[in-house]
Amino acid sequence: MKLISDIIGDLVDQQTSLVSALTKTKVLATRIGNQNLLEWVNFELKGYPNTSSLPEYRKLSGTIIGDFMNRVRHVTNYPIPLPEFGGDVDDTLREMPFLEGASTLELFEKNENPSLVFRFPDSVKHSLESILRNANGPYFQLLNIGVTLPIHAANQVLSAARDRLLDFILELEKQFGMETDLSELKKNNTKINYIMNNTITNNGDGNVVNTGENAMVNANITITKGNKDQLARTLRDNGVETEDVAELLTVIDTEQPEGSSFGAKVNGWMKKMLAKSIDGTWQISVGAAGNLLAEALKAYYS
Repeated sequence: MKLISDIIGDLVDQQTSLVSALTKTKVLATRIGNQNLLEWVNFELKGYPNTSSLPEYRKLSGTIIGDFMNRVRHVTNYPIPLPEFGGDVDDTLREMPFLEGASTLELFEKNENPSLVFRFPDSVKHSLESILRNANGPYFQLLNIGVTLPIHAANQVLSAARDRLLDFILELEKQFGMETDLSELKKNNTKINYIMNNTITNNGDGNVVNTGENAMVNANITITKGNKDQLARTLRDNGVETEDVAELLTVIDTEQPEGSSFGAKVNGWMKKMLAKSIDGTWQISVGAAGNLLAEALKAYYS
């Protein structure tokens, strides 16, 4: 089939934009009525809507850097030594997701900046700041924090997508022959999905996806100062396990915040809960988790 031959030709020519092969694959997917292939191609062309739909080859490990102040000292773009959370949590924090479409990633290579930076949301920044302040003193202020990678990392993502698409197309050619037609492929979409799953989209079982009814938090936090019942109810309503709530209640009044930093025991509890959010044990996004805990504790103490 000429269309398949054209796609292979585009993929083996490193000077040809990946967008060309993806666009032709979109035509193929549409003509044979394969929705799985069409969805993947559209994501690669237009970009992915969120990290839960992102293939593993679009997640790379970087270095955590940030800007901070400690008294009069102001440091920018400096590696931030985070405490070890254990398990896969450390790797997840250092993970940079590439959601952009192929044409945008190709433009990254032309960028004059030597690196890419993925900034953490403010809620995560505030949670990490509270933990870091415990080790660096009450005057420590985290201005920005995120993950950085060299600019050529974008090309690594493009190369991975190119290789997977080439494997898929070559396997189609092997299974159905060079002279196959559209009608033959239409009748074998189940088999094509199997080939696709083994060459392109098979991400394994290791994805961390925060879903379910507790993935979003109740933003109406109404806690009066020192009211443990209201604090406990707010946390339980947002998916915090009873045992974790009880653990917090046993330590929360044994220490008081110092300025904008919580005490060491409360910080330790927050660190554990953020780890649960990241590894999926607590079904809530890490950004929402950091915001919920910070606001609830702030309301309890204020």
